[in-house]
Amino acid sequence: MSDEIPERSEIVRSTIITVILTVVLLSLGLALWAWSAPEVIDTSPVGALNDMNPFLVLIIEILVMSGMFLFLTITVVNIRLYLTQIRSGWTELILLLIVVFVMTFLMFESGVAIVTLLLSLAVIVYLYMLQE
Repeated sequence: MSDEIPERSEIVRSTIITVILTVVLLSLGLALWAWSAPEVIDTSPVGALNDMNPFLVLIIEILVMSGMFLFLTITVVNIRLYLTQIRSGWTELILLLIVVFVMTFLMFESGVAIVTLLLSLAVIVYLYMLQE
C-alpha cells in the first residue's frame, strides 16, 4: 500500500457506503436469528429455506456475518484514518474479529461462528498481504 492518505471526501464517501452495508448485513443477520426462533421457524423464510435445503440457511448466515465483518473492518479503518490520519493497527482488527465471532456464536450455532471466524481471518490475511 502506498503511504498516501486519500482525500477526506473520499474517506467520508467510502465510510458512508460501508456503514450502510454493515447496517444492512447486521439487520439481515438479526432477522435470520429472529426467524430461527423455534416459535416462528415454521412460518418464517428460514423455515422455507430449511425445507428446500438445510445447508442453505447456514451458508447465508456465514456469508452475512463474514460480509458484515468485512464492511465493519473497512468502516473502522476509514474512521481511524479520517480522525487521526494514521492507518489502523492490528489491535482494531483483532478486536473486531473477536466481537464478530462472539456475536455470531451467540446468534447462530458454533459451526457458523467457526466458519465465519476462518473467513474473517482470511480477510485479515488479505489485508496484511496488501501492506507488503
